[in-house]
Amino acid sequence: MQMISYWTEIIEFHIDNGLVLIIWKYNHKNQSKNGDKYLGIHWGHYPQSRGILSHCVIPATTRDAILSGLLYGAVTKKNNAKIR
Repeated sequence: MQMISYWTEIIEFHIDNGLVLIIWKYNHKNQSKNGDKYLGIHWGHYPQSRGILSHCVIPATTRDAILSGLLYGAVTKKNNAKIR
């Protein structure tokens, strides 16, 4: 599926039953040169804007809680592949 152009260098790092967490650079309306790194989320082909996949941006406090929980889960399960 085509993805909205404001997101570049996308890395899908966690997939769970169709829920996909991504890290990417977001360049709002292509106004800056490099963009800033953000955490985003999508479910399969949702959400869309005019038929183009448009990830949701996770706010900073929620982002920190999600990443902390994923790291805790990886450490307690000794999943070294996810701890990097």
